[in-house]
Amino acid sequence: MNYIKEHAARVKKGEVFSFAITSLCRFPLYETDFGWGKPAWVTTVNMTFKNLISFFDTKSGDGIEAWITLKEEDMAKLETDGELIAYRR
Repeated sequence: MNYIKEHAARVKKGEVFSFAITSLCRFPLYETDFGWGKPAWVTTVNMTFKNLISFFDTKSGDGIEAWITLKEEDMAKLETDGELIAYRR
């Protein structure tokens, strides 16, 4: 537990860069039916986290959506990364 508290304090001070990646791919989210039909689109409610990438399958199942929260200057670098751009449609 101390490690988590110490790491959080260092992140808050700006001493370390913390980044998280999560994926809900392959979860049958588009098959969920609470009684009013299957969803037209699946996403999170609120993206308040910083430095987070969340992956979701597309409804058609042939692609992935990436929800990314970064500082504006970090996002600008990511958007011009040649290797990453090669994979987008």
